[in-house]
Order: sequence, then structure tokens, then C-alpha cells
Amino acid sequence: MRIKKTLTITLSLLVSIPIFSQIRFDVNEVDLGGCTVLINTSDNTINAKRGSETLISMHYYSIRVTENRRRIGFGLSQGTTPLTSPDNSQHFFIVTDKGIMYNKPQTPINKQYSFRAGVSYSSSFSSLLSAVGPKTGNNPVSTPSASSGSNRTFNVKGVTFTMVYVQGGTFQMGSNTGESDEKPVHSVTLSSYYIGQTEVTQELWEAVMGSNPSFFKGSKRPVEKVSWNDCQDFVNELSRLTGERFHLPTEAQWEFAARGGVKSTGCNYAGSNAIATVAWYEENSYKKGSDNPDYGTHTVATKSPNELGIYDMSGNVWEWCQDWYDSYSSSSQTNPTGPSAGSYRVNRGGGWLSAASRCRAARRSLDTPSSTLDNLGLRLAL
Repeated sequence: MRIKKTLTITLSLLVSIPIFSQIRFDVNEVDLGGCTVLINTSDNTINAKRGSETLISMHYYSIRVTENRRRIGFGLSQGTTPLTSPDNSQHFFIVTDKGIMYNKPQTPINKQYSFRAGVSYSSSFSSLLSAVGPKTGNNPVSTPSASSGSNRTFNVKGVTFTMVYVQGGTFQMGSNTGESDEKPVHSVTLSSYYIGQTEVTQELWEAVMGSNPSFFKGSKRPVEKVSWNDCQDFVNELSRLTGERFHLPTEAQWEFAARGGVKSTGCNYAGSNAIATVAWYEENSYKKGSDNPDYGTHTVATKSPNELGIYDMSGNVWEWCQDWYDSYSSSSQTNPTGPSAGSYRVNRGGGWLSAASRCRAARRSLDTPSSTLDNLGLRLAL
């Protein structure tokens, strides 16, 4: 196996092999973001602790990492047998002076990660490793974090798409003049994140999932007739292919981006008070009639973008959000993710057959997680 062009991995049972001096850690004790990992070479165990609390205690096998024949790191695999391939069912991670490389089951070995400080680790090995964040994704060059302010472009099987950087901030979520479920208006503070420049297109969905369920066919049109459950499969597979952690936006992330984030000019729709300039909706789509070429969905990014350069957040298709649907609270919130359970999932933005009022940035809607409609799609977040 190779990582980049010159980084190689050898699997072996670790028996009193010291941790190499080139690594920025002490010989048998590694501090990973407040979690101390104690490595016992006499009985091949690893124990992760925070203070006196034991978080992990398990047997391991070692992974020797070399670069141009220079030993630069070590690794640990879960279980009592060594890894035989990068695609087996075991978790493992590799520590080098370049960061921490972590492999999930069925995931290629070319992903680098780095533990973040201040993370609350749980007691299981997989939960501990789930606290890591991507360092270089699938590429040998460094990619920007959500604090860098740069958009990111990805290529999946020849299909490119762009994620727009949304600088974090505080906004007033909801509307006092809209529907009852848009009230009360409340203060929400969000960390920086990325959101799709366009709705997920049919060509991207097909590249990832191998099929296209849409009613209105067109490679650059938004995918539709996908359930919330389908979207979870899609973002998981896309994450596997890219080494990133794609997901549906939370309802708060969606509304903040639709309003233009910190660049908002206070428009009712996503980018304008004149809906026809930014949206495909009832008047210029549905009412044209089924024998008109403007009936149905439209190629993404053919209307004007909003203040952040994001297209079609009003109209074209409704967009699934991650949250369960529930009424708003009046209390201020930071990075809200919605209720922990429910019967319906949120969708936002209005679609090609929606009245203008349903395409407002504050307007909410809901459907069961299994619902599939020809005016309901998705947008990515990261």
C-alpha cells in the first residue's frame, strides 16, 4: 500500500518497538487534544485516558510508516489480529509527524486527519476516532478549513461542484410577519461552514449513487424525487469518496446562508426582493403549463445568486435539511441542530410550483423522511 508517492505502510505485531524520535511525542505517551494515550509494548495494549479516567483499553497491532525508507511514524489497529488489507472491518489510525491518518471500515487508506483539542471523547474506540477532523482529505496538498474564507471545489468521477464558504455570525432566525411556525424570531449564532453553491445536480447524484431518480431529467438540473433517507445514503457515499464529512445543512445553516450570511442585505428571498430575478417558482414555471419548456425544474445557477454567490436558495426545488421539524424556541442558540426526534424532517426554499410566499428565506416546510417529490431535492453542507 502507498500513501502519496513515497509513504509506505508495513503491518506487524509490535513487540517492544520504541516510538520513533522524529515524532513530536514522548516515547510511550502521546497527548492527543487532551487525551493521553499510553502504549504498553509488553502486552500490546493501548490505554487512552483523560486524567484518571480511562477512555479506551484495548489490544493493538502496529503499523510501521516509512517515507523514502525513513521511519516516520507508527500506527495502531483495533483487535487481536493484524490488519490484512485497508478494506477489512477494523478501525485503525496512524500517527506520524505529518498528523494522524485514520481509516474507517471500507474506506480507502489515503485520508489524513488530526485530532482537535477540546473535544469530549467517549468511551468507545470508534467514538474517539469520530472526534477527528479532516486534515488533507483525499489530496496530497492541504485544503482550507472552514476558517480560511475560501470556497472549495471538488471533482467526483469527473463531476465538479463548489462549496461556498459561509463566515460564521449571529442572525435573527424566523419572521414576525410570516407563518406561525416562523415565530418567535430568535437569535442564532453559527460557526463558519460551507454550503453548496447550487443544489445537488442529477449528474453529481448519478456519479455518486449510480442512478438518477429525477422526474425532470437533465444533468445540470437539480436532482429530485429523493427522500431524506436517500440523502443520508448520498452524503455518506460522497463522504467516503472524498474523505470529507458532507451532510445536509441544519435548518439554521440553511436560513443563514439563504439570507446572505454576514453580507445580508435583508431581502425577503435569497438575494433579492424581486423574486423573478433569483427564483424559478410558480409564476415562471408551474403556470406555464406542462407543454411549455419552462414547466418543471431548471438548470441550476441560471438565476442571479444571493449575496454569498449561492444560487437557487429560493425556488427550483425545496431542499432537505438535517433537522427534525418542531416549533421554535425564543431562547438564543448556538449551532442548533433541532430536536433529537420527531416525525417530519424540515425542507426549505420553495420550488418550481411554489407561490412566491413559500420561497421566502424564512419559510419552513416539512415532509416525512421517506417522502419523494418532483419538487424536493437537496443542497450539501460541510
